[in-house]
Amino acid sequence: MALQQQQQDRIGWIGLGLLGFEMAQHLQKYLHAHQLPNLTVWNRTAEKAEKCHLFISAADGSRAKVNIIFTSLTNDAAVEQVYKTLLRCALNAQEQITFVETGTLYPELSLRLQKELASQPQHHIYLQCPVFGRPEAARAAQLVWIASGDQDAVDRLSPYLASMSQKILDLKTTDVSAASTLKLLGNSILITNTSILAESVNVARKSGLDPRHLVSFIDALVPAPLLMGYSRQLVEAEEDEAGVNMMIDISTKDMGCIRKWAKTKHAPTPIADVVHQNFVNAREKGHSNKWDFLVDSINSQGE
Repeated sequence: MALQQQQQDRIGWIGLGLLGFEMAQHLQKYLHAHQLPNLTVWNRTAEKAEKCHLFISAADGSRAKVNIIFTSLTNDAAVEQVYKTLLRCALNAQEQITFVETGTLYPELSLRLQKELASQPQHHIYLQCPVFGRPEAARAAQLVWIASGDQDAVDRLSPYLASMSQKILDLKTTDVSAASTLKLLGNSILITNTSILAESVNVARKSGLDPRHLVSFIDALVPAPLLMGYSRQLVEAEEDEAGVNMMIDISTKDMGCIRKWAKTKHAPTPIADVVHQNFVNAREKGHSNKWDFLVDSINSQGE
């Protein structure tokens, strides 16, 4: 992106959750290093926005006009709520705004937001750009982006995306549901593998095999950071109430979404069906707060 074009950009950020906070910090560092206008941030918790020093906080009454808005929101319900306000504000904007949603959305929702923003007089642009990675990856700027939407806008924003990540997977399509679909499929693959790992740990324990050997196997032959991290959590079975509850919530939601989307495409998902049920069982029948909670869920199916 040409420096002159960057200098015209005024970027807003909405949502400072586990990923959003870390991502926004890296983007602000990029802006500061290139002597560009600081981020304008908004978060439901004002205290968290205040921790983003050097930022212009929308919570303190500052109303800097922006032409790019990143949103990092928890789920579809939060997106619906925030974009209802954004759509109302965008209608009165004096210029075209590019919106970049970074979360995991149901594909139909991303398409609807794109259509509603484009239909306004300013023909606002909507990009669906979800990220893969855990909070520690976000902290190290090692996330992976999936980019979809208007190609000129994706190209223009690439330096900003690169400041927060190790890689950008540009799908080169205006169909924003493609990025939502890939994000759901990617999560489905990862979530399915957590069930396979739990099943393997269960068999190993009952066979008298030290499950730490499974960790060594993952490290040697399937060295995917997310699988490596989860295999250790699973084997060590550490207590983590907040982390376990979050995983159950996200996994149940995402597996439900991919099954629903696949059904609209007449694509059977027998494996996803079983994995989804594992997490439903964990939620409905109760579970421990340890990372091997899926082992209990799997064992309970035989009762």
